[in-house]
Amino acid sequence: METRLITYDDAVNNRLFSMGQFSPRIAVMIPAHNEEDSIADVLKSLSEQSIPKGLEMDIYIALDNCTDNTEKIIMQCNARYHLTVFLLRTVDNKQRKVGALNQLYQLFWGNPIDPVHQDIGGLQKKYAESIVTFVGIDADVYLDKDCIRILWSELSQNHKIGAVSANYTCLVPESARRHLRNDPNRERLLRQGKYGTPLNRWWVAQQNREFAQWTMKQKYAGHFAEIAGGQCSIFRPKAAKEVSECYKLNGLYDDKSDTEDLLLTQYIRACGWVCLISKHARCYVDSMKTLHTYSSQRNKWVSGTTDYMLQDGLSTKYARRLWIQESGLFINLLIRCLFVVLVGLSVLTEQFYWNWIWITPIIAASILNLILTLKTPNSRFIDVVLAALLISPEIYLWITIGIHINVWLAKIKITKQDGWANQYRAETGQTRSHFVLYFLLFIFGVATAAYFIEVNSGLLASQTIQTALKPYLMQGFVVLTILTIFEFMVMIHQIWRLRGPYKA
Repeated sequence: METRLITYDDAVNNRLFSMGQFSPRIAVMIPAHNEEDSIADVLKSLSEQSIPKGLEMDIYIALDNCTDNTEKIIMQCNARYHLTVFLLRTVDNKQRKVGALNQLYQLFWGNPIDPVHQDIGGLQKKYAESIVTFVGIDADVYLDKDCIRILWSELSQNHKIGAVSANYTCLVPESARRHLRNDPNRERLLRQGKYGTPLNRWWVAQQNREFAQWTMKQKYAGHFAEIAGGQCSIFRPKAAKEVSECYKLNGLYDDKSDTEDLLLTQYIRACGWVCLISKHARCYVDSMKTLHTYSSQRNKWVSGTTDYMLQDGLSTKYARRLWIQESGLFINLLIRCLFVVLVGLSVLTEQFYWNWIWITPIIAASILNLILTLKTPNSRFIDVVLAALLISPEIYLWITIGIHINVWLAKIKITKQDGWANQYRAETGQTRSHFVLYFLLFIFGVATAAYFIEVNSGLLASQTIQTALKPYLMQGFVVLTILTIFEFMVMIHQIWRLRGPYKA
């Protein structure tokens, strides 16, 4: 077992291997940019994998413009875990994660844009032919010990399957107050995300519930994988190579979108292959511990999905699903805005009448979120209570709506934002959240409105205002009632589907 530094020239000139016979093997592909805080856990989890009998595992890591101790830690870990690791320092990479991964895949497929060396050497071709599957993982995940074995088993069940994605779960950080009060490594451990505050743990719990809802939705749809996530997915080499050739890629991934794994999944499916989500394979992923880092990550993800929606319109099944999801999100916003405005105006003008139908979606939402939370791995009692009371889901929904609105507004601008750069700066503390400013502006707006109402309370309750507003209030409440019934039926359908045995 060894750790070797390699280059593309090594693959071209037959310097990677000295023998020509290779047993069937799994190639694990990892992009790494300044991952000194997490790469050790990744290698540890790979050393514990129960690899299928008759297969060997090689690990390829792309060191992409690393300025920290990532390479040194990889060397130290491999001396302990005895893996076969190949390190590739990327060259002139301007495409971040996509470019790093593509330079790894060029070791097996050649470089189609290199005017001097487009092909690889004979030994490397034989080695590439021995690869029975590629496993793509991020440099900040931890795999369950049976993860790769299960993914391989599911990929092998049918030749039509081109990719299988793992089930994702965020690890909830432990209490920093109890463990790290006098620890000299406190800041480093907090940065790694293994410890945190109650608010940090709440954020992770919400992301877990979101992952759980997304995972179960795919399983109830015949294990149809919406995205073969870059955190941990397995690929059939033939399907991957077809995608590369069909779409004329410089590797496997396309950099047209911030969500490169979404595009890859749709490309694989467009080439006639099936993409599934695993029944049991588990991958523990890095979570966003603060609102600022969460919003930066989700802005990148939502920007990528909206790019795909705008590009493909309604031409693909997944694009249509995304438009339906986006419409549902804004219907939720419309219902809440209508309720606040209509109830507020009717109360102020002394024309309010309670309709019991408005409470039905609240009850359905409480039951739905309770079931979702109970089916979410690692849920705590406090998570169940806050979900049943709709406190956590409602806060999370408003934050999600805010992110989607921000993304759609950004699409109007001419200049395109770099989602990867924004997320990295947020995670490394180079940018600050504007949440406090927005909160203070919200409080100021509420106070201003309350003052206006207090000063003009007599006018608002006058007969003139009541007569003028009454027809608009009646029409508005009719619309609100129709939307409420529609939302109630949608949630009943979701509850009905969740009655099955699937878990996240």
